[in-house]
Amino acid sequence: MRSPVPTALILLLTLGAVFPHPGSAQAPAPTITPHGELRLRGEADARTANFGDDMATLSRIRFGARAELMPWVRAFIQLQDSRAWGTETNTLTDASADQLDLHQGYVELDALGFTGRLGRQELLLGDERLVGAVGWTNTARSFDGAVIWRTIGKAEVRGFWMNVAERDALLATGLDPQANQGFDDDGWLLGSWASVPAGPATVELTLLHDRNAATDESWTAGARVHSRQGPILVEAAGAYQFGPDRAAYFLSGKLGTVVGKGSVAAQVDWLSGDDDLIDAERTAFTTLYATNHKFYGYMDYFLALPAQTGQAGLVDAMARLTVPLPQQWRVRGDLHYFRTHRALAGETFLGVEGDVVVDRPLGKYAGLEIGGSVFSPGDLAATLLPAFARGTDEATWWGYVQLTVRWP
Repeated sequence: MRSPVPTALILLLTLGAVFPHPGSAQAPAPTITPHGELRLRGEADARTANFGDDMATLSRIRFGARAELMPWVRAFIQLQDSRAWGTETNTLTDASADQLDLHQGYVELDALGFTGRLGRQELLLGDERLVGAVGWTNTARSFDGAVIWRTIGKAEVRGFWMNVAERDALLATGLDPQANQGFDDDGWLLGSWASVPAGPATVELTLLHDRNAATDESWTAGARVHSRQGPILVEAAGAYQFGPDRAAYFLSGKLGTVVGKGSVAAQVDWLSGDDDLIDAERTAFTTLYATNHKFYGYMDYFLALPAQTGQAGLVDAMARLTVPLPQQWRVRGDLHYFRTHRALAGETFLGVEGDVVVDRPLGKYAGLEIGGSVFSPGDLAATLLPAFARGTDEATWWGYVQLTVRWP
């Protein structure tokens, strides 16, 4: 099944573009601005219980350029080389550059009061609870599709269509090219997102339709409200997931206070689980394309939810702390208490994780991070988490040092 969404968007923007724009008769010469990133990370990994630790060095190099072609037309291209050191088959003869890819490549058009972006691009919605770029990973996530948005003051509205899974051969061979049509329909992510100021607060609304991609088919309607009044920080978020034989929910609440240049906060996240895996109804909340690393512990035991908790959901109660130090250093710490929403064999306790990160800027373009984490597992961890398949007799740990340089 083909979607008319990108075709209609291209037509809308093209029609708007053909009308005269202010100053288009004397458009300035195109300007090109280079963009780049070099990120190096060394990791010490002992996240698998009763097994040896490991060391790894990861690098991510990005180079791209933004071209201002006309006052209402822009283009951006970003190449990315993402690799783990030592993975080449031969240090002398392996020159395949198989980790080099086009991370982003798109055109932006301004027309009829809207801006449209067409091509490969990162997609970040709000705090990335449902859709994010997952920038922590060495590759990060990008989508192929189209986004259209409009900004009025501090309010913004977006609509988007992303082709997540193309399941046709698309090869014009033989007498009947249409015979290349696959048996499965393509997988799409469609949706809208809005951010609107409401007094001292900001309200974000999200509506997503995941069609035969991350899920068989689901709708997700979500809302987030965050505010700072004096030193008090308040945030509340929730989402409901529905569709054929699907009814699941997510809730989150955070209360904190600013102390000087630091902060302290308490937060609870609640993702529903499924207590009956035999019936057709699915009640475990799926986090879709979220950046889960920054929410559910830096050791990444809970990235693929709900699969990693056996469809039993997740409850994460946490304390969060940020403390400024001299010489621009800063300490961030999180303490997580994990359990499942639904009991499995009478158990719910998964474990406790502590994360600490120390960071500071290095001049205008660079930054340094040093982090470490410890996870103390509960008995249920051995049942659900592959890292504890050999037993839960010991705590696991992980640490890293990361240098990032970005320009401009």
